[in-house]
Amino acid sequence: MDAALLALGALLLRIPAFFASRHLTFDDGQYGAVVLGLRDGDLPYRDLFSSQGPLHYPLLGLADLIGLRTMNGARLLTVAAGAVAVVATYAIGRRVTSRGGALLAGGLVATSGSILYVTAPLSGDGPALALAVVAVALAFRYHARPSTLLAIGIGLTMGAALCVKPIVVPATIPVGLLLLFPTWPPTWRGRRVRDFLTAVAVAVAVFLASALPWGMDRVWDQSVLYHQDSKRLRSYGGNFTTLLQTLAERDPFVVAAALASLATIAVITWRRRRSAEPASPHVDGGPTGIEGPVRRAVSPGVPAAPGEQVGIRLAGTVLGSWLGVQVLFLVLEPAMWRPHVSQVVVPLSLLAVLRPAPWRVLAVLFIVLVPWWVLNTRDILWPGAYSRAETTAIDRLRALPADAWVISDDPGFALRAERRVPAGFVDVSVKRFQQHRITTGVVGKAAADPRVCAVLVWSKDRLGSLAALPDRLADEGYEVLQRFPGAKARVLYARSDCSP
Repeated sequence: MDAALLALGALLLRIPAFFASRHLTFDDGQYGAVVLGLRDGDLPYRDLFSSQGPLHYPLLGLADLIGLRTMNGARLLTVAAGAVAVVATYAIGRRVTSRGGALLAGGLVATSGSILYVTAPLSGDGPALALAVVAVALAFRYHARPSTLLAIGIGLTMGAALCVKPIVVPATIPVGLLLLFPTWPPTWRGRRVRDFLTAVAVAVAVFLASALPWGMDRVWDQSVLYHQDSKRLRSYGGNFTTLLQTLAERDPFVVAAALASLATIAVITWRRRRSAEPASPHVDGGPTGIEGPVRRAVSPGVPAAPGEQVGIRLAGTVLGSWLGVQVLFLVLEPAMWRPHVSQVVVPLSLLAVLRPAPWRVLAVLFIVLVPWWVLNTRDILWPGAYSRAETTAIDRLRALPADAWVISDDPGFALRAERRVPAGFVDVSVKRFQQHRITTGVVGKAAADPRVCAVLVWSKDRLGSLAALPDRLADEGYEVLQRFPGAKARVLYARSDCSP
């Protein structure tokens, strides 16, 4: 019942975004354009440029099919990922704390702004995160009741997560610790090593099965080398600052719960030292946290069955290592974007409920923070309409011939006009311009295709950065159809003799 209610709450928060009549993020527009290409038979890596793992585009195609190939049908993938991540977080919570603490962890993940932004619009981060959290939840279950079947399930889900987006690789740390070590400090067990190797072999098999159909060289080039060649957007300190700022803006409930937990631990430690009473063994190594009256005020609820929970030391080590490695991964990432911060929310939320603050304290904090949370997540909670300039651009594209293709550095506009973009332009990230994978020559050659009738420049950092592009388009018979107001260079080029 708890899991069902959490899943329902997560779905309700995402319904407005699912039905939104605009593309909500840059990735939402890009992957929507990918879906149109998949419908026409284009293949990942071979036709459609793919910077994600080899399983991402097939999952988008499957979601689009289940969604009856409607405009927003593919968003079923990310919305479902949001609900799955919440339920899996709750399942982990039941292994490390009380029922109340598990519900709190699930609620924090359900309302996380960072996760909302990747589990309502189309993204790779959301589905990868959901699969990774499921793998960790299965690993916690394996820790309580080892079985080869669970090891296979862990390999399948963790392998699938990595094949959607490798950004979840830090989640392999808690999975590995829980598979290998039955106690903390660690001890080796022969069966656990065999099951660990089984999980690894299954994960490798998932990768091979999802990558080989498209060609290993293409998968390696587009989903690995492409990211390794990225230019650094910020310094390490800049990435860390962006991470903290994003958490403060989009995840105030998670931050508040974590800080309140630290404050609670500090107060309890001070009281113990002051009273000079020996600590209870159950507090130091037990699964449910704080003893006595404080514990009852902090984490009420029915704990899991005996033997189902892990000790707090192991839980803290597993979750802390997951969080620490994930933060380090993002800080070192050359091109870290705000959506990537979603990957730290689950381990941070779970750490916050190991020894949470009293419910009354949390209730006051959450009530105070609601306006701030709404302010920073309103674009997902209540998506607005397009601006006048954006609406005009879409109307112009919609007026093109029905089979016309459009090149744009924001494919979401072409998507909402129900126009295809050339397969090589479904991904027009800044990194492709920085790496000279998209140049004036590349755009000009694509624009010469008789199926392409218009080129929409919307960003000074993408197509707007190609100084020679206007002349090249003029050589191909394009004229300026309309310029749009705004701080960026926004212009629509079209050719009147286009007959796709």
